[in-house]
Amino acid sequence: MDDVRNLIKTRDSFVLVGHIGPDGDAVGSCFGLAYALENMGKKVSVVLGAYPQKYKIIPGEKFLCKGNFKKLEVDVLIALDCADATRLGPTKPLFDRANTTVCIDHHITNQGFADFNIIEPDASSTSEIIFRLIEDMTEITEEIAIALYSGMLTDTGGFKYDSTDKATMETAAKLMDMGIQFTEIYSELLHRHSFAAAKAKGIIMQNAKQLLDGRITYSHISGEELTSVGATSFDLDGTVEYLLNTTGTDVAMFVYERAQSEMANQEHASPVKISFRSKGVDVGYVAEKMGGGGHLLASGATGFDVKYSMDKALELLAKEIEEYDNDQDFDSNWSS
Repeated sequence: MDDVRNLIKTRDSFVLVGHIGPDGDAVGSCFGLAYALENMGKKVSVVLGAYPQKYKIIPGEKFLCKGNFKKLEVDVLIALDCADATRLGPTKPLFDRANTTVCIDHHITNQGFADFNIIEPDASSTSEIIFRLIEDMTEITEEIAIALYSGMLTDTGGFKYDSTDKATMETAAKLMDMGIQFTEIYSELLHRHSFAAAKAKGIIMQNAKQLLDGRITYSHISGEELTSVGATSFDLDGTVEYLLNTTGTDVAMFVYERAQSEMANQEHASPVKISFRSKGVDVGYVAEKMGGGGHLLASGATGFDVKYSMDKALELLAKEIEEYDNDQDFDSNWSS
């Protein structure tokens, strides 16, 4: 971490990027660090793909590159919340031609793909790592506090995931001390939803199925179904967690297909996304086998079509649950 601090002190121009399909942690860590760099007198630009409307509560849009980001001059590029270089999507060429690269991340599958790497798998979020990085380098302003609190909040599911520890709560408390409207942020990011999102959830629950007497709960939604209720993939946040909270469920899986209207605006986006959540089984391994990655209890992958994704993932999940239990024999005949 000291090497990255020294790099920040001695260089003047930075480009910050997140992973494709930015979530709250990617947005929060990028904007939080951008404000910190600005406070230190640095030139900073942020390049992020489209993200859900609810994340507009996070200040920092002024840092977003408004023109053709491919023409940006790149001295130091910092990749945030990105498990590997392929997850950079359209910003990968920026990474490749940067004079110096940095990766700051908390995914266990991250092998460190930059010149300088801060990889902390035990951290709740990349936003929490950013707070520790900048705490003694600059004033933590209200804008920084909102951004980093939002990133931590969303990546911990409201501070309820196993990644939440004492240090996480102490960091959150310091950010709350900055006078941020933390209850409003919590409500906006974790509870409010559009009517279209509610209609989409109805379809998802209609499609839901269970295996192993309910130990696996899974569902899917097609791009056509999303379009029929006026929803997009941005309306699906929290769905896999909702499935996991089903009584008796140990593992949840959610597969969705983006609407055609979304694909037209996201040239590097995969049409199909698979999300896994678990209460103990290693779903990170399953995601890795599907070409993705993440954490032991929360992971995802992209690609394939819906049916192939579900069939393959269910087969792998079955094997992982069998290994997890170690002494039980389960039926291996899976179908979707």
